[in-house]
Amino acid sequence: MISSSSNRVVVTGMGIVSPCGIGLDAYWDALINCKSGIGPITLFDTSDYPLKIAGEIKDFDLRDHFERDCKPNRLGRQTQLGLVACKMAVEHAGLDGNFRGDAPLRLVVGVCSAAADIIEKAKEIIMTKGADRVRPYMVGACQPHAISAALVSLLNTQVSVTTLSSACPSGLDAMSTAFKMISRGESDIVIVGATDSPLSNTGVAGFAAAGIPSCSTDFPPEEISRPFDEKRSGVVISEGAGFVVLERFDSALARGAKPLMEILGGATVTDTPEATEGMEGLYHSMDMALKNSGLCPGEVDYICANACSDQFGDIAEVQRIKKLFGEYAYQLPVSSIRGVTGHPLAAAGMFQVIACALMMKHQKVIPTANLHFSDPECDLDHVPLFARNISISTAIANGHGMGGENSSIVMKSVE
Repeated sequence: MISSSSNRVVVTGMGIVSPCGIGLDAYWDALINCKSGIGPITLFDTSDYPLKIAGEIKDFDLRDHFERDCKPNRLGRQTQLGLVACKMAVEHAGLDGNFRGDAPLRLVVGVCSAAADIIEKAKEIIMTKGADRVRPYMVGACQPHAISAALVSLLNTQVSVTTLSSACPSGLDAMSTAFKMISRGESDIVIVGATDSPLSNTGVAGFAAAGIPSCSTDFPPEEISRPFDEKRSGVVISEGAGFVVLERFDSALARGAKPLMEILGGATVTDTPEATEGMEGLYHSMDMALKNSGLCPGEVDYICANACSDQFGDIAEVQRIKKLFGEYAYQLPVSSIRGVTGHPLAAAGMFQVIACALMMKHQKVIPTANLHFSDPECDLDHVPLFARNISISTAIANGHGMGGENSSIVMKSVE
């Protein structure tokens, strides 16, 4: 859907909790200077696990951001990360709990996994103390919508909640959903975000068994995630949360807010089972997102790629970009943030959206970290190792899920 001139959708606040930095300044510094947040897992003992590294947020304590009696042990880790990111976004937007209007505030949250850490805690209680010792809060705390329920308490107002779970593109799909709510005139303001933390015993063991993450020791942990690099060996899973405040443009101006970036449109398309080419749905999600935004491929200045150091996925994404953009693809900077952030599942898309807003602010393209040996099949301008000063007005962020889900969001600097 294309926004009408009276219903332009802008970002007015952002908050991020990532392995390479908590808060916008720390996050930008890590992206622009290739400061990786990937290292050994410390949340539990990985001695007997084949996978020992991840993008873990070190020394995170919810009580550093909320009152000391906030009871973090009753919340899943991904819920805690989401609470902090959402609080940052609301404060950055200058709202601080002051939500106008008679209608309920809209909240859209993307999440990929349930809170396995809470489930594991309950199982341990059952095995060591008995089933009658499991605490009632564990029932709600382990469910995918737990973050949405917790955010209702944080926002302290009447809230209409939508929780989306569409694998790794959940964050981008949440953005598309929130965008449509405003562009269709259903709401003046929507808080949207995504959060995930697969770094539990079950999550780490399961991903390792599926053969998705890299277990390589060929490089130091901070160099294992190598998007577009010939020596890449797989994804590095991570955790995190990203939230933004979306508002109708004229409404934001009326309350004195400063628009940070405009959202033009999005689309999601799932790969067909019989497809012979990898990620064929990504071609269609990019094409549809551009058409929904009223743009043609030649008007795009930058692509924030999904590329997460997957041996086949990186190549497939490059092929889909070349198919859609033709010769113009070779003039486009196409970089990936995954070398420093790893892949935080549902939060991945929100990491990219926030990165694009920061790039538009600073007029710099973030580099692809650890890209030392370019894969011949990844032959676009992947901005290796060093940031680049460039005029960025319009950008696309891509997401892909292991079930074949593909999503794209088109963004623009505010005029």
